[in-house]
Amino acid sequence: MPRIKVSTPDNPRFRMERKVGISDLNYAKHLDSTAMVAILHEARLQMLGDLGFTEGNIYGLGLVVTDFAIEYRAESFANDTLIIDVSVGEFTRYGCDIGFTVNNAALDQIVCKAKVGVVFMDFDKHQLADVPAAFKTRIEMPQVRVA
Repeated sequence: MPRIKVSTPDNPRFRMERKVGISDLNYAKHLDSTAMVAILHEARLQMLGDLGFTEGNIYGLGLVVTDFAIEYRAESFANDTLIIDVSVGEFTRYGCDIGFTVNNAALDQIVCKAKVGVVFMDFDKHQLADVPAAFKTRIEMPQVRVA
């Protein structure tokens, strides 16, 4: 099976730092893949929160994850500080991609690149919804915030 290659938009919108904890490790004593998924989920939620949104309320609509890909490039261990850059792009009628580049701060090394596809949904109607124009405008404003 060919390896996946994840490309992320080059416009980081948000940056988060996170120390790798003991509970994030697996039996090989490096960062567990399920912990990385949780870390990326937290980065996505913090980026939305920085914009004044929640995953369940972006101009009255919610976000639903449609796909998720992670390309690991290096190990990470307990007490490593991860720097997670979050970018948004590849807009379609109903959604967009949220990209992540995770670096090990001490080594200046990419730990992984990841991408989450999301669509907007009207939860009350159980229907897909168009990307709110105001959301796209806010995302396209240049800014990198650090949490």
